[in-house]
Amino acid sequence: MSEIRLFINYSEIYPGKIVQLSKEDRKYLFTVMRAKAGDNITILNGKGKSFHAKIIDKGVLEVLNESNTTIDTPYNLVLCQSLLKGEKMDFIIQKATEIGVSKIMLFTSERSIVKVTSKLERWKKIAKEAAEQSVRLNVPEIEAVETFDNLLKIVDNGILFWERATQPLIDVFLTLNISKPIFLIIGPEGGFTQKEVQLALNKGIGIASLGRRVIRSDTAAIVSLALISFLCDNHVIIKKNE
Repeated sequence: MSEIRLFINYSEIYPGKIVQLSKEDRKYLFTVMRAKAGDNITILNGKGKSFHAKIIDKGVLEVLNESNTTIDTPYNLVLCQSLLKGEKMDFIIQKATEIGVSKIMLFTSERSIVKVTSKLERWKKIAKEAAEQSVRLNVPEIEAVETFDNLLKIVDNGILFWERATQPLIDVFLTLNISKPIFLIIGPEGGFTQKEVQLALNKGIGIASLGRRVIRSDTAAIVSLALISFLCDNHVIIKKNE
């Protein structure tokens, strides 16, 4: 059996603690993962720490000791995603979590088709499951900020991705401070308007494209995260070669 990882919603976890499992966690462990009493698993507190634990019975875990595992990236990527229709948001939440995003901020813009959502709890569950699958120590926070204007009141040190941008992505990236949260802003199916791009420029947000081709918004979210993750990982090398 592959290693089982489980996020536990407890305010405090420490060696020797007895943990009572929720109905949802019991279903995951014993129905989905086929675990049984006596098995050892890894539990995570969602705050950067992991622990080894033993299943006592179908409703109880005993915490054995703290793990020294360090998985999550040292930089802080925040995906700012305009709401999309259908199941595209499920895909983005799952894959962004696997890549290592620390937070996902949802908003609507002028060309958004979806203006409201009641799926926050569903998306939080998807993020939790994706974090367990990808051996993350933290589950990304998912927050709705309503409008593009509200988003710009929060965001700095970021990049808005626009298909008509002319400045190379690497040049925009080099203007960022990677010791601070990096905000990556992705538009809706119809893209951002010229007015929205200008508002972002006025806030000092960099504008970049993802290449010559026009790609879908859900594709852009994953590609931008992967590229910026790679650039952050190689930041020192890139700076040396400027």
